Amino acid sequence: MSSSIVDTGIARIKTIVTDKDSDIKLAVETFLSNKKNTKKIIGLETERVQKARKQFKTVLLQLCDGDHCLIVKLPCEESVNLPVSLFNFLNLPQFTFVGFDIKKTLVKLESEWGLTCKNSVEINPTTWNLPDMTNVGRRMMHTCVFSQRPTSPIFEEWDQCVLTKDQIKLATSNADFYKDFKIND
Repeated sequence: MSSSIVDTGIARIKTIVTDKDSDIKLAVETFLSNKKNTKKIIGLETERVQKARKQFKTVLLQLCDGDHCLIVKLPCEESVNLPVSLFNFLNLPQFTFVGFDIKKTLVKLESEWGLTCKNSVEINPTTWNLPDMTNVGRRMMHTCVFSQRPTSPIFEEWDQCVLTKDQIKLATSNADFYKDFKIND
C-alpha cells in the first residue's frame, strides 16, 4: 500500500493505492464514516490498458469522496477474487457513484471483474445543475472542458507495479472531479 496526500490544485486528498484486501476494506470503512460527504456521492473512474492480442483490460478502479481517494490496482489474473467489502460498498443504496461514461465503465467492470453498482449517475451536460454548481465545480468544469488529458506514455502505463506520483495525482484528480457537481434529482 502507498498512502499520500495529493494536492490536485483545488483540494488536498488523502489517497491510498493498493491491491490488498485489508487496505481496501479500511478505505471503504473511511468512505462509510466520512460525515462531510452528506450527499454520499462517490466519483468512480477506471484506467484501462491494452493487453495481449489488442484486448483492453481495466487495471485500476478509482473511488473518491472529495476527502479520500482509493485507487485499487486490479489483479492481473481474473481468477483472483476482489474483496467482498468492495462489492458490498458499490451496492449500498445510500451511495451514488458518478462519472463520465459510467454506464460503459460499469458494463466493463461487471464483465471483467463481476463488479456491479446499485446507484450510478452519468455525468454529462444534461445532469449538471449549473445554477447550483459550486465555484470549485465551475473551475473544475472549465479545466476539464478546456484542457487535454496528458498523452505521454507515462500516463498509459497504468499496469506498472508502482504508479508514479504524476499517475497517482491524475488518477486522484479524475475520481475527485465529480464530487463538486450537484446532481438533479
